[in-house]
Amino acid sequence: MALPNLKKLRTDRLLSQLQLGEAIGISSRTLMRWEAGQGEPGASELLQIARFFRVSIDQLVGDLLPSEASSELPRVAELSGRQLDYWVARTRGMPAEMLEDGPVVYVPGEGQMPVPAYSTDPSHANPIMESMGMHLCPTSSGATFDGEVKQQPGWVARCAESSRAAWGRTMLEAGMRAYLLFEIGDQVLT
Repeated sequence: MALPNLKKLRTDRLLSQLQLGEAIGISSRTLMRWEAGQGEPGASELLQIARFFRVSIDQLVGDLLPSEASSELPRVAELSGRQLDYWVARTRGMPAEMLEDGPVVYVPGEGQMPVPAYSTDPSHANPIMESMGMHLCPTSSGATFDGEVKQQPGWVARCAESSRAAWGRTMLEAGMRAYLLFEIGDQVLT
C-alpha cells in the first residue's frame, strides 16, 4: 500500500527521515523507499506511522488529509467548560448538538438533555480517566507547560498509552483534554 501522504506529514512537522525513523523505529532508508513509492509498509508499520502522526490509516494512504483551513478549527488545548463537554460527548459517539443554551444530546423517550458535564463532574469524567489509565500531576503557578508559563496552578494529564500530555485549570479539564488529544489529536474536526 503506497503512502502518498507520508512525506507531506513528515515535512509539515519539520522532521527529517532520520528523525522520523528514530521516533518510530524504522530505518531512514526504508522511509526513503516508502516516500519514493519503492516499497510498502506492513500493517503494523502503517498503524505505527498513523499513530505517530495522529491520523487514520485512511488519511495516511488516501486523499483525506485535513485542508489548510483546519488551522481555523478549535484546538483541544483551548476547549473548556461546556465546549469541552460537547467534544468529549461527540468523541464518545453521542449525537451531541451545540445549541445556544449549550450542548445537548437527544435521549429517546426523554427528548433533549444536556450532555454530561465531563469537565466538572467526577462521576462522568472519572470512568473515562480510569479506562485510559490517566496519569495526573498538579502544577503550581509559574510552571511552564508546552513552552508557555502558566499564571495559575493547574494539572497535567496524560493517557497511559500516549506520549502527549494536556494542561488544565482543574484535574477534570486536564483529563478530558488529554482524552481528546489521545482520541482525536490537536484539533477537533467537524
